[in-house]
Amino acid sequence: MNCKEIDNNIWEYIEGSLDESTKENFIKHFENCTQCAAAEKGMRASMTMIDQTKKTKADPFFFARLEARMERENQHKIPKKSFAVRYAMAASIAFIGIIGGSIFGSYSAEQLSSNFDEKANIEQSDDYGFELADNSFDLIKDFE
Repeated sequence: MNCKEIDNNIWEYIEGSLDESTKENFIKHFENCTQCAAAEKGMRASMTMIDQTKKTKADPFFFARLEARMERENQHKIPKKSFAVRYAMAASIAFIGIIGGSIFGSYSAEQLSSNFDEKANIEQSDDYGFELADNSFDLIKDFE
């Protein structure tokens, strides 16, 4: 046997699932090859350590507690439908605001321009009856 065959079948040897003649070939190879013997010894030590580690038992009530916890968390969640309703309401309010703002904005601009034109044509007077001048030329004509 060569090292590659040993490497490919070493787990079967350690588990004891090989036939007697193959086991004898492994033992003869380990006597002649220190590298394969060290690999076999290291793997056996690892398996022994794994077997000696403390094995934990599953808690029989773990699934029941997990299921109850998930149920409590699901009760506190907001359904997906309410998110859709909220987004639809926000979009409709924004749409109404934009349309209303544009209508009100155009109305206000028309009103402001018409009010400005009316005020420019009306002569104003102060509390004492003096007429207020619209421009500086009227003031100069009054003094002449």
